[in-house]
Amino acid sequence: MRVVADTNVVTSGLLWGGPSNEILRWARDGLLELIACEETAGELKRVLQHKRFSRRMSALDTSLQQVLAYFMNLATFVPNSTHDPGEIDADPFDNVFLALASEGKTRLIISGDKHLLSLKEYRSVHIVTPSEAARIIETLLT
Repeated sequence: MRVVADTNVVTSGLLWGGPSNEILRWARDGLLELIACEETAGELKRVLQHKRFSRRMSALDTSLQQVLAYFMNLATFVPNSTHDPGEIDADPFDNVFLALASEGKTRLIISGDKHLLSLKEYRSVHIVTPSEAARIIETLLT
C-alpha cells in the first residue's frame, strides 16, 4: 500500500512512539510504501531544526543528520508535483501533500493537520489520522 504522511506525522514517528512510529516501522519493514518528494523532505528538515526537536534528538542520542538519513531510507521519492490543487488556502503547503498523494497513486494521506483532515478525501485518497491509518493498515496486514 502506498501512503503519504505529512510532516507532523513523520516528525512524531521519527522522534516518539505511537501510531506514527508504527507506520514508519511498517515502511522500514517494506509492508507499506511511504511516498515523499524533495519539497516534503525539505519541510521536514526545516521543522526538525526547531529547538524543541533538537532537545528531543539530544535526549535520544541522535542528530538531525541521522534522523534525516533514516527518513530518506524509509521513503520512496518521486518528483515534486507541478500541480497545485489549491484546495487549502489556510496552509498552502498542505496542497503539496494532496498533489503528492494524487500523483503518487496512494491510498491514504496520514495527517494530524486539521486543514487536511477536514477534507476527509481528495480524489479518492482517504485522509486519516495516524490512529485511523494504523487500524486500516493492520486490518490489511492480517
